[in-house]
Amino acid sequence: MNDSNSERNAQAVSRRKLLALMGIYAAPLLAAWIWFAYVSSHEGAGVSVNGELIVPAVPLEKFDLVDGRGTAWPLQNLREKWSMVYFSGPVCDDPCEKNLYNMRQVRLSTGRRMDRVQRILVTTDVDAMDGKLAQASEGLAVVGGSIEQVQTLKRQILKAQDGMGACEKCIYLVDPFGNVMMRFPPELEPGRIYKDLKHLLKVSRIG
Repeated sequence: MNDSNSERNAQAVSRRKLLALMGIYAAPLLAAWIWFAYVSSHEGAGVSVNGELIVPAVPLEKFDLVDGRGTAWPLQNLREKWSMVYFSGPVCDDPCEKNLYNMRQVRLSTGRRMDRVQRILVTTDVDAMDGKLAQASEGLAVVGGSIEQVQTLKRQILKAQDGMGACEKCIYLVDPFGNVMMRFPPELEPGRIYKDLKHLLKVSRIG
């Protein structure tokens, strides 16, 4: 009886490992399909992509951040929804405030699909920023840690843009599989960001 249970447990573990392995390979393929559907539908309509696609998509790897309560904020939290991510120093300057406002307006504009989108501010001073922005940016996830902890995530995103040129104040879009797939320059109007995100939400069922 014990041998039978052990065998079933071993089979269950093997299946979970196989599914996890399949997920690792399937996520980039699904992201590629989303890009194809997105770009193809725009080409036929004579409409251009407003943001800048990061091709190929780059899956993020493990990082260690915390939220304003000191609770761990791992990579898994970027695998649940479509995430608009913005990096800031210990102080939210004028460009930061403008981008946070734009992110808020874009998310609100998605209407009934709003629950599929989240806004993330990554900073080196979580306590100060979380307290300052709590009321002005309701629903914004303020996360971060030490300079090195933040750089662990930021280096991955910068590496994903190799050959694209620097963009210090960009908003980054991460898909629900944790792939960095698009960036929005700070001068881009929120209405144009919304059009890109609206289309991605429409052509995909993930997140």
